[in-house]
Amino acid sequence: MSAKNPRPTPHARPVTAVDLAAAALAGLLFLVASVRFGGSVAGDELDPSWTMVLRWASMHGLRWGSDIAFTYGPLGYLSPLNACDPNSYGTFVATQIALAVAAAFLFANAWLVQRWPERIVLAAAAVFAAPLLAADPVWLAMPVFALAGMHAHAAAGRRRALWLLLVVAALYASTILLIKMSTLLLIVAWWLAATVVLLRARLQRHAAAWLLLVPACSLSLWIASGQRFSDLLSFVATVYEISRGYSGAMGFFPPLRFDLYGLAVLGCIGGIGLWAAWRARHDLARLACIALCGLAIFVAWRAGFTRADTHIAIFAVTAWLVLPLLPAMTTAAPPWLRAMSLGLALAVVPLADRTVNAGASHKPGDMAVASLGVLAHNAFLLVHPLTYRPALDAELDRQRMRLDLPQTRAIVGKRSVDLAGTQQGVVIINGFAYRPSPVFQGYGAYTPRLQQLNAAAYSGPQRTDFVLLAYSPIDSNLPSSENALAFTTLYRNYHPVLVEKSYLLLEKDAASTPPQPPAQAGWQQTTWGEWIALPSTAESVAVLAVRSELSLAGKAMAILLREPGQFIELELADGTVQRFRLVRGAASGSFLVSPLVQSLDDYVRLFVGADLPAVRRFRLLPQSEALGALFASDIQWNLTQLPRRPRVELPPEMTEALFPGFSHRPQAWSAGVRTMDVDGRRVLFMHSPAQLTFKPGPGGYIVSGEIGIVPNAFTSAGCSGSDGVEARVSGSTGRTFAYSYNPFADAALRPARPFELGPVDVGADGILRIDMAPGPASNSDCDWSYLRDVKIRAVEGANPLPADLPSGGSKEDSRQF
Repeated sequence: MSAKNPRPTPHARPVTAVDLAAAALAGLLFLVASVRFGGSVAGDELDPSWTMVLRWASMHGLRWGSDIAFTYGPLGYLSPLNACDPNSYGTFVATQIALAVAAAFLFANAWLVQRWPERIVLAAAAVFAAPLLAADPVWLAMPVFALAGMHAHAAAGRRRALWLLLVVAALYASTILLIKMSTLLLIVAWWLAATVVLLRARLQRHAAAWLLLVPACSLSLWIASGQRFSDLLSFVATVYEISRGYSGAMGFFPPLRFDLYGLAVLGCIGGIGLWAAWRARHDLARLACIALCGLAIFVAWRAGFTRADTHIAIFAVTAWLVLPLLPAMTTAAPPWLRAMSLGLALAVVPLADRTVNAGASHKPGDMAVASLGVLAHNAFLLVHPLTYRPALDAELDRQRMRLDLPQTRAIVGKRSVDLAGTQQGVVIINGFAYRPSPVFQGYGAYTPRLQQLNAAAYSGPQRTDFVLLAYSPIDSNLPSSENALAFTTLYRNYHPVLVEKSYLLLEKDAASTPPQPPAQAGWQQTTWGEWIALPSTAESVAVLAVRSELSLAGKAMAILLREPGQFIELELADGTVQRFRLVRGAASGSFLVSPLVQSLDDYVRLFVGADLPAVRRFRLLPQSEALGALFASDIQWNLTQLPRRPRVELPPEMTEALFPGFSHRPQAWSAGVRTMDVDGRRVLFMHSPAQLTFKPGPGGYIVSGEIGIVPNAFTSAGCSGSDGVEARVSGSTGRTFAYSYNPFADAALRPARPFELGPVDVGADGILRIDMAPGPASNSDCDWSYLRDVKIRAVEGANPLPADLPSGGSKEDSRQF
């Protein structure tokens, strides 16, 4: 065809009124299936918290690329599954409907130019995969749909339809880009491929308009979002640094059958894609379409199978949507190619179905059943879009009550506050003067440079005034290895003030020391599995840096599937060995290795200079022996000793936080004893067997308190045969008193029960012990027991207990101040 007199090519089919009506219905179906109305109000959960930070940062004018380092952009709060802010819910819903309408329009344009078998498979995705048609699968598929529509309209000379498609596509592309900047590679590829398609169709004005529209819309949204043009390149560089780090840090290995099945499907897709590309090698426009199709599926593969849990749905749904479009992109596609494309599109359905209900109760077809509910629900909300506004207001009020930190608020006032952990919603809900570190959820500081960015926020005269420290490691990581350099910088520059609920409040010291990355000198060699002794002193803590590399085979696996993981094993002074996951990219930046911290209580003890389990030696292990060949043989390590904080006495309010309601502080306690929140109250968790040791002095004592079991135990399927626990009180002489507590057999004992035991005869050594022991059948699997409000009072006539207990020794397998 010519630019002046465009004519349909021999491959272009005429569009009938029936086709247009069917396409409109298909678009409406996709709209109903893919529109979302957000999640609930954010509290202290990981994902809702980061979405809340994005909204807060956008409202307060923070700069992406300097103040914020994240893969989501300044419009990230528009992600369809985000936690909702009731105050802006109407705007959020209107934006979601607009984005879903745009996606439905792109879907309908591509659906229009397909044959009926492909149309049916595409419609089936909307009907049966509605629970999964949001965010990444839609964002990754829509560029291919838009390009398919552009190619068909350009080939058929439908210029008016093409103009409308270009405008909608450009606005959609720029919006998605600023929601999630890690889509940049795919968006740029789409932008270039569509330019090729338009130029090959000799539609120069359309091509020029498209070339200008996408960057113009993107930059306009960037500036309108309060960002600076000068920050754009640094933000893009940071996004791809985080994305590369994610690939190495967040790998999750599913059962082998999932990987094998997924690889088989991907291999077949690659095979037919290469054949189609060879077939279209002389048609640059079709070749560009096929290349974008392949890129979208590969990006979805990496997004779905790097962290191969429910993320697998990203690959499955994207492939389901994209593969039916491949034959129309191929020159004179033979019947076998159409059959293979549709067959492979349907082959991913079992993967998608499995992710809707990943638990043991999964049944084939769960996705289809859930999809009907989603379609009905979304159809109702499209007619009544603000239905959930009152419920969101009520939920926000509940979260404010649950997460209220009045003592912290009284101390910090209007001074700046950050939160180290994953519960940033707490800071925002409490109305603190939030000053987030750039990688605000520290586990995402996957590289030494990202760790430096965060550590800088806690050093220097302009550092943050207060930091709430939360214990929230993910994926069985060594807790101190997440945001590691920032953590050691906090340790050197901040002191503890208060424990409130599940947060340790730290205040900056008068003086500051800069972050201390590992020295260039001092690196030593070791090998996998070799134990390395860790020298330790009472005046220092040990900070370790580790460098390990992948072999050539490991690098290939990291590109095609996911990076294998590694573990660090730590042998404590008492001979016990603890194993943790250690992210390879972050491990080279230095992390606290000794003493070992494993709870919020341990954070408190670390910062007040109290005793904690010392690590005697360490070794690195590959994720499994079978994966050992994916790593290079040599490992480098570097050990630094930092000054230990001076020992200080805990103020009464912090003692109360560690031993809630206790009249006296234990002198020693078993490993694993820690505080936790149960039904909004602080308790001391003691999984049997466990022991607390007190030193009240010789005499007779009555011990009373409250005993309970964490409520989750009563709903866990594996706990139905549990036999409860037994609380025992004893001295060095005389009898042992016991209280049997079995709320599994007697629901009237839930959630907790008071007890009183004694009088206990404490001998000359002054030692009194409280033991938590298994029930009569010695079954401790679900002994998730706790104590609180433990009172030790002298029997009338006996010597009174001293109010200020002296420090005492500890027995083996115990921990002491």
